[in-house]
Amino acid sequence: MTTDSLAEPLDHAVPRRLGSLRLRLTLGVPLLTGLIVAVFEWSLGGFESPGEGLARTAWLVLLLSAAQLLLVEALLLRPLRQLAAGCEAMESAPVPLTPEAAAPAPGLAAELDRIGHAMLRARGSLWQQDQNARELKRELAQQRYLLQEAQAALDANQRELASLARTDELTGIANQRAFDEALRREFKRAQRQRGLLALAVLDLDQFKQFNLAHGPDVGDLALQRVATLLSDRFKRDTDVVARLGGEEFVALLPGFGMAEAQGVLESLRDELRSLRLPDGHGSLTLSVGLSAASPAHPYLSAQALLQAADEALYIAKHAGRDRLSLAA
Repeated sequence: MTTDSLAEPLDHAVPRRLGSLRLRLTLGVPLLTGLIVAVFEWSLGGFESPGEGLARTAWLVLLLSAAQLLLVEALLLRPLRQLAAGCEAMESAPVPLTPEAAAPAPGLAAELDRIGHAMLRARGSLWQQDQNARELKRELAQQRYLLQEAQAALDANQRELASLARTDELTGIANQRAFDEALRREFKRAQRQRGLLALAVLDLDQFKQFNLAHGPDVGDLALQRVATLLSDRFKRDTDVVARLGGEEFVALLPGFGMAEAQGVLESLRDELRSLRLPDGHGSLTLSVGLSAASPAHPYLSAQALLQAADEALYIAKHAGRDRLSLAA
């Protein structure tokens, strides 16, 4: 086979060779069939007569040849024609493998460059985003720290405000609100433990006249001196001294019975009487009403205990002031 035959296009070579194959089959199949039939007849005992044998042999050869051609057409030639058609379709759009085709086209190279630059830019953008995220995380941590500091300061301010809300502004001791809370708490504890609880209500005698005579500044100073005296006298952790308003004070003494509390309060009255105010403004006296709860003398409620002390103070005031009166 020559180089020219190899280079012959498939759309010419394949049909030409299929036609040659069909011609060979058309001529060769009847000859082969006739030979086979003759051998077969001879093996059966020869021909009956020359004319009959020849006619019968011709018909057999013709029928067998037609059958064989149909089989060859169906089993061999038709698939070969389909294969030839596929080859022709491939031949109509050849893709030559040349060095020029193997090399990337100029447009493809530019596109690859653009893709490479885009990937570099994307990498740089990701790095920048990572840096921004880190910076944002640091800023958030700083803001969280500042927020915690602000919250701590706010909590401290709230505690201070709560303390101020429970503190008398002029004297610095507990106010009415703080006293009410302490009275309820200590009364329940005394009931639960079957303990003692004394309550004294103290009122400065004729303080309004004193305030008018010496002025409000001296009056405020006198109230502060009384508050200091009470705080110094009753300084246990469980003791509560408070200003209820104006010139009225109160002392809550857990663990004290009537007799013990009476002795302490009489000493307090003596100390106040001997207390001299600055600039010769004289002295002050106290009227005291005292009540005490005990297992032998219980009260139904904290309010009842306070009311008993108030009633005792009323008796002391109307009995001439500067004295201590015990609740019934």
